[in-house]
Amino acid sequence: MTNLKTTIGLLVAVVAVVAFGAAQASASSAPIVITYEKTCTGGVCDSPAGDRVTLHMEVTGYRSTGDAAQLTVTERITVEDISFTAELSGHFSPAGFIVLNGTVTSGSFAGAQVHQRSNLVSADATSDSWVGQLRLMPASA
Repeated sequence: MTNLKTTIGLLVAVVAVVAFGAAQASASSAPIVITYEKTCTGGVCDSPAGDRVTLHMEVTGYRSTGDAAQLTVTERITVEDISFTAELSGHFSPAGFIVLNGTVTSGSFAGAQVHQRSNLVSADATSDSWVGQLRLMPASA
């Protein structure tokens, strides 16, 4: 009976340690979320001067598909101690949003996956303004 209690106690302790370790691993591999604003003119987008997030994006490919479009971009992001360049591709929706996915090619988190969604705020004859969120998934995630 004592051996059974000891075995059950050890089993419970092992399960608790494994569960704790899994919780720690999932928390450390959570995506890094970066919110931003940008204004685009002629295929180049930049965040406002002095903003917490420095974003510079250049459209490197654009193919119209009716009211929508497929696009590729190169983007440089700096926020606090994170700085990276990423190559992304995705689509512009006539509903007023852009969804891009890609990979960090250099800098912080090289090799990490990137998912980004931008929502159109305003547009005029020369420029358009967007707000959005970028999710950086570290390579270990």
